[in-house]
Amino acid sequence: MYKLSPSDFGYLWNDCKHCFYQKIKHGITLPSIGMPGVFSKMNSLLQGAIMGMNLKDVNSELPSGIIEVKEGFLRSKPIPPKKDCFISGRFDIISKLKDGSIALIDFKITDPTEERIQKYSNQLHGYKFALENPAYGESKKVTKMGIIAVNPEEISFPGEKVIFNAVPKWFEISQDMDSFSNFISEISDLLNAPAPKENPDCNWCKYRLCFAKPNEEQEKIPF
Repeated sequence: MYKLSPSDFGYLWNDCKHCFYQKIKHGITLPSIGMPGVFSKMNSLLQGAIMGMNLKDVNSELPSGIIEVKEGFLRSKPIPPKKDCFISGRFDIISKLKDGSIALIDFKITDPTEERIQKYSNQLHGYKFALENPAYGESKKVTKMGIIAVNPEEISFPGEKVIFNAVPKWFEISQDMDSFSNFISEISDLLNAPAPKENPDCNWCKYRLCFAKPNEEQEKIPF
């Protein structure tokens, strides 16, 4: 059984299949630079500020529903059709809608573009599958999911304070579980085959190869 983290779907999977394979198959993770401390604090403050709010008060395009849970951990049952992968990860927030179903929302502090937002589609589908097919606990029906992008646009200095102003923008992710199932099958096929070759465009692959060849010159190391 392969444990998949939805946060890897947007970038690691697309950036380098070799590094993705090494992480999932052998537990060899890339050194984590991590989110800069100021952004981590902004994200924490943001999540704390929205707890208990109505979604419509965050963005008028969203349905009415109270934000109830933040940073929840989840683990799914095996994913069909091959059932050799499961989801394990942590989502941002969920909100219960009036009909009892769930809105799954991810907040991103980013300059939003349609291409960048769509990279998160499989990540949210992974969370949706895990919420609807939990390894334990009660199943939750997800009827809406998407990204709220927060991009500071103005800064002011009233008195001795600094205030950043931003308009949260909502980007809905269309639900397509068939495509998600095909995506997981593609991952399964990769993991059950020999390791893919190093990616010549991946700096971490270049880094490994430099150390595999001790006579390489320092100038050729991409860091």
